[in-house]
Amino acid sequence: MKIIAILASGTGGHIYPALSVANEYISRGYKILWIGTPNGLEDKIVNDPDIAMEKIDSQGLRGKSIFKKMISLLYLFKSVIQSAIIFKKYKPIMVFGFGGYVSVSSSFSAFLLSIPIFAHEQNAIAGTANKINYFFAKRIYETFPLSFNKNNKKIMHTGNPVRTSFNALTKPDIKYNDNKSSINILVMGGSQGSKFLNKTMPFALSHFHEKNISIKHITGSNDHDLVINKYAEYKLEADVITYSNDIGLLYDWAGLVVCRAGSTSISEIATIGRASLLVPFPFATDDHQLLNANYLAKNSAAILMTESDDFVENFVSIINILLNNPKKIYSLAKNIQGIFPEKTIDVIVNDSLRLIKQI
Repeated sequence: MKIIAILASGTGGHIYPALSVANEYISRGYKILWIGTPNGLEDKIVNDPDIAMEKIDSQGLRGKSIFKKMISLLYLFKSVIQSAIIFKKYKPIMVFGFGGYVSVSSSFSAFLLSIPIFAHEQNAIAGTANKINYFFAKRIYETFPLSFNKNNKKIMHTGNPVRTSFNALTKPDIKYNDNKSSINILVMGGSQGSKFLNKTMPFALSHFHEKNISIKHITGSNDHDLVINKYAEYKLEADVITYSNDIGLLYDWAGLVVCRAGSTSISEIATIGRASLLVPFPFATDDHQLLNANYLAKNSAAILMTESDDFVENFVSIINILLNNPKKIYSLAKNIQGIFPEKTIDVIVNDSLRLIKQI
C-alpha cells in the first residue's frame, strides 16, 4: 500500500486541517505516516489505525535568545536526520506539511531524498516554515488569497480543509429564519483556550440579564473553575466546559460565535455559516490572527474586535445591535459561508495525486 507522510504538530490549527486531508487520502486507499513532536496535541486528536505516528525532536527558532537558537539549530539538524531515517523506513510517495517547525526539518529531509513535497498555509500571511518550504514544494495550497504575496502556478487558493462532518450541520437559511430577538452565544478560545475571553466574557455577558440569550463557554484546560465562578458571581447561567470532542454540536447550537481568529476556527464557522465576533490574539506570530479577521471584516463576513480597555463597552453595544436586528446576524452568517472556495479537501487531494502521477 502506498504511503503519504503528513507533517503536523503543535496546536489544533495545524492538526485538524492535516487530519481532514489525511482522512481523504485514507478513503482512497492510501496509508498515512504522521510525523509530529513529543509535545504536540496530535496524540490527543489523531487516533486512527490507518495512521502510523512517528515523532521527531524539532524546535522553532523565532523569539528565542541566541543561546536557545543555537540549541534549536542542533535539534533541527537532529530532526532532519530523524526524518530521513523515518522516510527510509516507510518510503512515502510524497510528504505534505501543514506549517509549524516540524514541517521544516522533515520537508528538507524529503528534499534531500527527492521525495515530492506539498504544503498548506492556513493563515492570511505565510508562516516562516511555509516561506521556507515554498522553495522545495511542488505545490502550496493557501487558505487566504495572496498569503505569500505571490501569484504563480505553484500556489493554489483552496481554502482550509475542514472536517466533512460539518457539512451536515444546520445551514444559515434554516438556522436564522425565525427572526427571533434572541441569540445562542458560543464563546471559545481555540484549542488552548483564551485567558482574555475567559476573564472578560462573563462580565460582558452579565449586561444581558434581561435579554434572551443562552451561553456556552469553552475555557480550555486552565481557567475552567475561574470562569464558572465568574458566571456565578454575575448570577448568569452558562454551560461552561473545558473542551469539546464534538465541536460540531456546539456550532450547530450557536447563533453567534465569539472566538479568536485562528484559521481553523474561522474555516469551520465559514463551512457551516455562523455569525461570528472575532477577537484576534494580539501576540500571534506576524499578527496573523488580525490579518485573518481583517479579511473577513472587510468582506462583511464577521465582526472584528480587538483587546482594549473599552472592549466590554463596545461588545455590549454590538450585541444590542444584533439583538435588535436579526437580519444583520443572518447577513454575517451568509457572507462568511461564501468567503472561501468550496470542496477544499477534494481539490487538494485530487491536485496533489495528479501531480504525483506526473512525476
